[in-house]
Amino acid sequence: MTLNIASYSEDWRAQLLSTFAHTPFALRCGAREIRCESVEGFWQGLKFPEGSADRDRVFALWGLEAKRAGARAPTDDTIVLCGERVQLGSPEHHALAEKAMRAKLEQNAEVRRALLETAGLVLTHELVDESGVPVPDSRTLPAAVFCAIWTNLRDEAMRDQVC
Repeated sequence: MTLNIASYSEDWRAQLLSTFAHTPFALRCGAREIRCESVEGFWQGLKFPEGSADRDRVFALWGLEAKRAGARAPTDDTIVLCGERVQLGSPEHHALAEKAMRAKLEQNAEVRRALLETAGLVLTHELVDESGVPVPDSRTLPAAVFCAIWTNLRDEAMRDQVC
Protein backbone atom coordinates (compact mmCIF):
# COMPACT_ATOMS: atom_id res chain seq x y z
CA MET A 1 0.00 0.00 0.00
CA THR A 2 1.09 3.55 -0.72
CA LEU A 3 0.21 7.03 0.48
CA ASN A 4 0.62 9.82 -2.03
CA ILE A 5 1.55 12.96 -0.11
CA ALA A 6 -0.39 15.80 -1.71
CA SER A 7 -2.34 18.76 -0.36
CA TYR A 8 -5.42 17.79 -2.38
CA SER A 9 -5.49 14.20 -1.12
CA GLU A 10 -8.62 12.96 0.61
CA ASP A 11 -6.36 11.35 3.23
CA TRP A 12 -5.77 13.68 6.18
CA ARG A 13 -2.27 12.23 6.71
CA ALA A 14 -1.22 13.09 3.16
CA GLN A 15 -2.63 16.60 3.55
CA LEU A 16 -0.73 17.25 6.80
CA LEU A 17 2.54 15.87 5.46
CA SER A 18 2.27 18.00 2.33
CA THR A 19 4.51 21.05 2.07
CA PHE A 20 1.37 23.15 1.52
CA ALA A 21 -0.13 22.32 4.96
CA HIS A 22 -0.51 25.16 7.44
CA THR A 23 1.83 23.68 10.03
CA PRO A 24 3.78 26.54 11.66
CA PHE A 25 7.31 25.96 12.90
CA ALA A 26 10.40 27.92 13.87
CA LEU A 27 14.04 27.42 12.93
CA ARG A 28 17.15 28.89 14.55
CA CYS A 29 19.51 30.96 12.44
CA GLY A 30 22.27 31.91 14.85
CA ALA A 31 20.63 34.16 17.45
CA ARG A 32 17.65 34.77 15.17
CA GLU A 33 14.48 32.70 15.05
CA ILE A 34 12.86 32.17 11.66
CA ARG A 35 9.09 31.67 11.86
CA CYS A 36 7.42 29.83 8.99
CA GLU A 37 3.79 28.92 8.44
CA SER A 38 4.55 25.98 6.14
CA VAL A 39 7.38 24.06 4.55
CA GLU A 40 6.28 25.49 1.20
CA GLY A 41 6.52 29.02 2.56
CA PHE A 42 10.01 28.26 3.84
CA TRP A 43 11.10 26.62 0.58
CA GLN A 44 9.76 29.42 -1.62
CA GLY A 45 10.92 32.14 0.77
CA LEU A 46 14.50 30.92 0.47
CA LYS A 47 14.46 32.18 -3.12
CA PHE A 48 14.37 35.78 -1.89
CA PRO A 49 17.40 37.65 -0.51
CA GLU A 50 18.26 36.95 3.10
CA GLY A 51 16.96 39.69 5.39
CA SER A 52 14.45 40.98 2.83
CA ALA A 53 10.84 41.82 3.61
CA ASP A 54 9.87 39.56 0.69
CA ARG A 55 11.53 36.56 2.31
CA ASP A 56 9.77 37.17 5.62
CA ARG A 57 6.44 37.71 3.81
CA VAL A 58 6.73 34.39 1.94
CA PHE A 59 7.85 32.52 5.08
CA ALA A 60 4.42 33.54 6.49
CA LEU A 61 2.46 31.88 3.67
CA TRP A 62 1.13 28.37 3.09
CA GLY A 63 -0.63 26.47 0.35
CA LEU A 64 -0.82 27.57 -3.24
CA GLU A 65 -0.26 31.18 -2.19
CA ALA A 66 3.24 30.23 -0.97
CA LYS A 67 3.99 28.31 -4.17
CA ARG A 68 2.87 31.21 -6.35
CA ALA A 69 4.89 33.73 -4.32
CA GLY A 70 8.07 31.77 -5.11
CA ALA A 71 7.38 32.15 -8.84
CA ARG A 72 7.94 35.91 -8.43
CA ALA A 73 11.35 35.46 -6.79
CA PRO A 74 14.60 36.48 -8.44
CA THR A 75 16.13 33.62 -10.41
CA ASP A 76 19.43 32.33 -9.16
CA ASP A 77 21.04 28.92 -8.81
CA THR A 78 21.90 29.53 -5.16
CA ILE A 79 20.15 30.70 -1.99
CA VAL A 80 21.61 32.16 1.19
CA LEU A 81 20.49 31.12 4.67
CA CYS A 82 22.21 32.15 7.87
CA GLY A 83 24.98 33.67 5.76
CA GLU A 84 25.71 30.38 3.97
CA ARG A 85 25.36 30.12 0.20
CA VAL A 86 23.74 26.86 -0.92
CA GLN A 87 23.44 25.49 -4.47
CA LEU A 88 19.85 24.70 -5.47
CA GLY A 89 19.21 20.97 -5.69
CA SER A 90 22.42 20.10 -3.83
CA PRO A 91 22.65 17.77 -0.83
CA GLU A 92 23.00 20.90 1.34
CA HIS A 93 19.77 22.27 -0.15
CA HIS A 94 18.03 18.96 0.55
CA ALA A 95 19.34 19.15 4.12
CA LEU A 96 17.50 22.47 4.51
CA ALA A 97 14.28 20.75 3.42
CA GLU A 98 14.92 18.03 6.00
CA LYS A 99 15.58 20.65 8.68
CA ALA A 100 12.24 22.34 7.93
CA MET A 101 10.34 19.05 7.74
CA ARG A 102 11.89 17.90 11.03
CA ALA A 103 10.91 21.18 12.71
CA LYS A 104 7.37 20.83 11.34
CA LEU A 105 7.22 17.30 12.76
CA GLU A 106 8.69 18.16 16.16
CA GLN A 107 6.55 21.28 16.65
CA ASN A 108 3.17 19.92 15.46
CA ALA A 109 1.71 16.97 17.38
CA GLU A 110 -0.85 16.27 14.63
CA VAL A 111 1.93 15.99 12.04
CA ARG A 112 3.70 13.47 14.26
CA ARG A 113 0.47 11.50 14.65
CA ALA A 114 -0.13 11.60 10.89
CA LEU A 115 3.38 10.39 10.13
CA LEU A 116 3.26 7.58 12.68
CA GLU A 117 -0.06 6.45 11.23
CA THR A 118 1.63 5.87 7.87
CA ALA A 119 3.59 2.94 9.33
CA GLY A 120 3.84 0.15 6.76
CA LEU A 121 2.98 2.41 3.82
CA VAL A 122 5.29 3.42 0.99
CA LEU A 123 5.25 7.20 0.73
CA THR A 124 4.98 8.71 -2.74
CA HIS A 125 4.72 12.24 -4.10
CA GLU A 126 3.13 12.08 -7.54
CA LEU A 127 1.40 15.36 -8.27
CA VAL A 128 -1.18 16.28 -10.88
CA ASP A 129 -2.52 19.69 -11.89
CA GLU A 130 -6.18 20.73 -11.64
CA SER A 131 -6.96 19.00 -14.95
CA GLY A 132 -5.33 15.72 -13.85
CA VAL A 133 -2.14 16.08 -15.90
CA PRO A 134 1.01 14.85 -14.09
CA VAL A 135 3.23 17.66 -12.81
CA PRO A 136 6.93 17.29 -13.69
CA ASP A 137 9.15 16.27 -10.77
CA SER A 138 10.91 19.07 -8.93
CA ARG A 139 14.50 19.72 -9.93
CA THR A 140 15.37 21.19 -6.53
CA LEU A 141 13.58 18.67 -4.28
CA PRO A 142 12.76 15.54 -6.28
CA ALA A 143 9.93 13.33 -5.06
CA ALA A 144 12.38 10.54 -4.21
CA VAL A 145 14.31 12.88 -1.88
CA PHE A 146 11.13 14.31 -0.35
CA CYS A 147 9.74 10.83 0.34
CA ALA A 148 13.07 9.56 1.68
CA ILE A 149 13.15 12.44 4.18
CA TRP A 150 9.64 11.61 5.45
CA THR A 151 10.45 7.89 5.54
CA ASN A 152 13.62 8.50 7.57
CA LEU A 153 11.80 10.85 9.94
CA ARG A 154 9.06 8.24 10.36
CA ASP A 155 11.64 5.54 11.14
CA GLU A 156 13.21 7.83 13.77
CA ALA A 157 9.82 8.70 15.29
CA MET A 158 8.88 5.04 15.49
CA ARG A 159 12.17 4.18 17.21
CA ASP A 160 11.63 7.05 19.67
CA GLN A 161 8.13 5.78 20.40
CA VAL A 162 9.47 2.35 21.36
CA CYS A 163 12.16 3.72 23.71
